[in-house]
Amino acid sequence: MRRTALTTLLLAVMILHPAQSVRAVTNSNEYVRTANYFLLSGPALDSAMPTLASFDLIIIPVEAQVYNQSFFSSIRDRNPDILILPYIPTVSWNDLYWIDDLHQSMSAQLDSDWWLTDGDGDQVSVWPNTRALNLNSGWSEFLPEWTRDEVLSTGYWDGIFYDEVQDSISWLGDVDVDKDGNRDSASSADTLWENKYEDLFEYTRTLIGDEYIVITNGSSNSRFANHTNGRMFETFPSSGNTLAEWADKADEYLDLEVEVNEPSVQVINVNTENTGNENFQEVRFGLTTTLLGDGYFSYDFGTQDHSQLWTYDEYSAYLGAPKSTLQNATNPQDTTISTGVWQRDFEEGKVIVNATSSTQTIELGGEFEKIHGTQDPSFNDGSIIYEVTLESQDGIVLLRPIEEILDATFLNGAFARIFDREGNTKRTGFFAYENTAKGGTQVIRYDLDFDGAREYVVADDTYVSIYHEDGSLYVQFAPYESHYDQGINISVGDIENDGSVEIVTGTENGGGPHVRVFNADGVLINPGFFAYADSFRGGVNVTIGDLNGDGIKEIITGAGFNGGPHVRVFKKNGTLINPGFFAYDERFRGGVNVAAGDVDGDGIDDIVTGPGLGEQPVARVYDRDGNLKSEFVVFDTTDKEGLEIAVTDVDGDGIAEIIGLTTDVFTLSTLF
Repeated sequence: MRRTALTTLLLAVMILHPAQSVRAVTNSNEYVRTANYFLLSGPALDSAMPTLASFDLIIIPVEAQVYNQSFFSSIRDRNPDILILPYIPTVSWNDLYWIDDLHQSMSAQLDSDWWLTDGDGDQVSVWPNTRALNLNSGWSEFLPEWTRDEVLSTGYWDGIFYDEVQDSISWLGDVDVDKDGNRDSASSADTLWENKYEDLFEYTRTLIGDEYIVITNGSSNSRFANHTNGRMFETFPSSGNTLAEWADKADEYLDLEVEVNEPSVQVINVNTENTGNENFQEVRFGLTTTLLGDGYFSYDFGTQDHSQLWTYDEYSAYLGAPKSTLQNATNPQDTTISTGVWQRDFEEGKVIVNATSSTQTIELGGEFEKIHGTQDPSFNDGSIIYEVTLESQDGIVLLRPIEEILDATFLNGAFARIFDREGNTKRTGFFAYENTAKGGTQVIRYDLDFDGAREYVVADDTYVSIYHEDGSLYVQFAPYESHYDQGINISVGDIENDGSVEIVTGTENGGGPHVRVFNADGVLINPGFFAYADSFRGGVNVTIGDLNGDGIKEIITGAGFNGGPHVRVFKKNGTLINPGFFAYDERFRGGVNVAAGDVDGDGIDDIVTGPGLGEQPVARVYDRDGNLKSEFVVFDTTDKEGLEIAVTDVDGDGIAEIIGLTTDVFTLSTLF
């Protein structure tokens, strides 16, 4: 899940102590940010939970705290960083749908003179089939108090979403806001309405303090901004969708970000304007506009129905932290928003927005990678590009190409293909090659001493060599004595979570299945153990991973060539934890390659396997007990040369990718 990283407080005690609040603070280092405006509770909300958990912010009915109490812990288990806000109208009362205990109790407390009426004393409505309350009444104090006492006190919510906020009320026509029995003039009604809204927000902030998020829907009034964290721009930019309206609302959005209280939480809601006709270009234009600032993007049906679970290819793109504010693509010094071509750079990519009336071609100033999309693959085709052509009112999310594998062992010179846990192509493939090592050797770049610089650990037929970042040799050792020359498998990591890194070795074909453990200086700290029968001479493949989430990594082994595809799990000292399972047909005798990492974001490492020589290149994902979670073909099914596997988080989004590596490699000149 995407991933935004949000630091949640007191989550662990939410269930036991629901009166304690769960508040989150946005981490500024992760984009894309997505929101879902989902106004259904009850069974519909429970069934939507798995998809809603993929969003960074959700707005749901306040009555979910009555109908869906388990929803909150369930969704936070899946996404501890999610922001959850209750939908609270500020004016309308819904007699038809508010039959839950929370609203029925609230109804009993409403005073008869709180209703908004016209000059004849008849109740009025601001939304079909509802009754309107008058902000110029005890309602404007009651609502904040009720929200604090009955809603935020549950500990379920991260703040408040106040709907229906407008600067004026005279658009209704005949209204009696001042309650003198006569129709108000437009100016007097609007002035009083605006003043009372400010009172409501100021009182809310006084009651709940600064730790809760308060966002509104409908107004960018600077008087309101002083007491809130932002707003939703529903039906952005407007129902007309003109470029002039875009420029006006985009400017309003960016200005509001600096006017509101910290943290700024803005939601850009683009929708189908109640048609239900999804439009990928419309999504891209809205999302990339949102990314010119720091807001959350939402796309749904429209004002008549906010209950969609639509997701888009761009939602899972990981851009990292912004490297700049928005810039005009033709005049980088121009940061005053207007119609034009706009861009913003991120650590892991770039976004471009064509807010002009014509098609534009933009030079990128370097290589960028289109995302690998499935919904509009002709647009998001994963290609590496130097320039991009965008139609009017379109945008694009671009990624910086992946050119190296970090923190995972790979075969130097192999071609790497990158997948998610389900086998979807995540990034464009490349040749993984480090010129500090010979082609065909095993290499891992890992920070062995926690100084912020990754060393090179290289395994050849006899030796494991450790090189400093500059390529100079630090130490070299022979795990199986200097006369052994059959090849070495390696894995690196802090097994015991004690701040010291271990190097785990295994033998290649021709050696016994001997696993040994060394420290980061190449000193033997565990004489080792035989993962399989000591008479077996096919070698042993090794990796390490935390398979149960206890912070301690296990050693995972796979039988080498001429062995069955047998995977076993050991403690560092060689104690067998899991007698093992066969990752492929147990009659297969090509062995099995192993890697480990958290490929589904649940905080627990998975075992990922690739078959040895003689089997189709099918990667499989298992849990620690050998239960198959997913499988997919990495290369052509006619390729039976063996499938090397690496698992690491290539884009920094917190979820590891699966890297399939060819066993045939190319060789370049090396430094030694």
